[in-house]
Amino acid sequence: MKKIALLLLLLIQTALAEPSVLTPVDSAVPQGIEQPQDSPDAEQNSVDALFSHVTENTATVLLEHTKIPLHLYVGEIFPLTIKLTPADIASGNIEYTLQNEEGLRIFSQTPHRSVKDDGVYDTFYFLVQSNTLRFPDITATVTSTGAVSSTLIGTSLNASTLNPPSTYANVLADSFKLVDYKTTAYNQESNIVVFTIKATRCNIATFSLQNALKQGFESKLPNVEESQMTYYAIIPNTEQTLDFTIFNLRKNRYESITIPIIVDDDAVSTQSDLSPTDARHTELKVGAAAILSVLLISLYYWRRWRGYLIASIAPLFYVVFTLLPNSNVCVKKDSPIYLLPIKNGTIFETTVQEGNLEAENTVGEFTKIRLGDNKVGWVHERDLCSN
Repeated sequence: MKKIALLLLLLIQTALAEPSVLTPVDSAVPQGIEQPQDSPDAEQNSVDALFSHVTENTATVLLEHTKIPLHLYVGEIFPLTIKLTPADIASGNIEYTLQNEEGLRIFSQTPHRSVKDDGVYDTFYFLVQSNTLRFPDITATVTSTGAVSSTLIGTSLNASTLNPPSTYANVLADSFKLVDYKTTAYNQESNIVVFTIKATRCNIATFSLQNALKQGFESKLPNVEESQMTYYAIIPNTEQTLDFTIFNLRKNRYESITIPIIVDDDAVSTQSDLSPTDARHTELKVGAAAILSVLLISLYYWRRWRGYLIASIAPLFYVVFTLLPNSNVCVKKDSPIYLLPIKNGTIFETTVQEGNLEAENTVGEFTKIRLGDNKVGWVHERDLCSN
C-alpha cells in the first residue's frame, strides 16, 4: 500500500509541474500574451527564397550593335547588325519590334541571320531617305519562352547628299556590272539599246538615264544582296555610245559606264541575246551539226558501215529543219507588239488589222514575229488567231 500511495503522489506532482502532452500548444501560452503570426510578406519571402535558384539560372536576352555606320548617303542601302546573346536562343523564334526610326525605310522585317559561338547576329537593311535620320529602337522577344530583351536605343546621324554629274543614273551600289547589251534600229532617226545589269547593295528601281528619248524597265529583280534588271533606252542614231554614271559605295567615288552602239541587223530590238530561253548560238549549232553530218557520211563511204549513215540523219535533219523558211502566224487586230518576251514589257506598236505575219521562233508564251515594215517584235499567244 505504501508503494502505491508513493506512486500516486509522484504522478500528481508531475501533472502540476508540466503541461499535459495532450494539452494544445495554444492553451500552454499564458493569458494576456498574443502568439506572433506570420505576415504575407514573410510568406512571400519564404517562397522567393525557395525558388531563388530558378530565377538566377534564367537566361537574359542581351542586344547590342556590332557596327554602327558613321557616314551614309541619301539613297544608300545600308546594313544594321544586332548581336543577341546567349547563342542558344537561335533555336527559338525571335520577334523584333522596331520603332521611332526617322528618315529610313526598312526593306524587310525578317533579318538575315548568322549564328556564331558568341551569339546570334541578325542584320536588317534600310534605305536612307533624308539627310536627318535616326536608327530604330529595337526590342527582341523569344516567342518560345516569352523572354524579352531590354530596348536597344537607336542613335541619330546626318546623311550626306551627293552632288552628281549630269550623266548620273540615280543609283548607288557596291558593284554595278554590265552583263549584256544589244542595239538595233528603232526607226530612221533613233536606235534602241537594251542591256542587262547586275548590282549589289543597290536600290536598282531608281535607275534612270538623263538623255534618253524614251526608257524603261523590261524586267526588274530587286534584292538587297544582288539585284538584276533589263533596261531599254531609245537614243538618237547619231550617238556612238550610251554613257551614264553611278556612285560606287565601296570605292566612295563616281564610276562611268559606257555601252558601245553597234547596230544589229534587226530593225527593232527583240533582244534574243538577253532573253532567257532563246537559241543564242543557233548559227554555231547549225554549223556544228552540218560538219558532223558530213563527217559521218564520209565515214560511211570510207568504211561502208550503215551505222555511220544512220547516225548522220539526226544532225542533218536539224540543219534542214533550222534552215527551212519561217512559218506564218495569224495575229489579231489591235494586238500589242512587245520589245521583249516578258510579261508587262514595253509595247512599241499595235497591229492595225488582223493578218498573217512571219514567225521566227517562240519563247515561253511569246512568238517572235516580223512586221510588214521589217520591224521585229514579240506577240503574246493570247493575241494569235485561233484559226
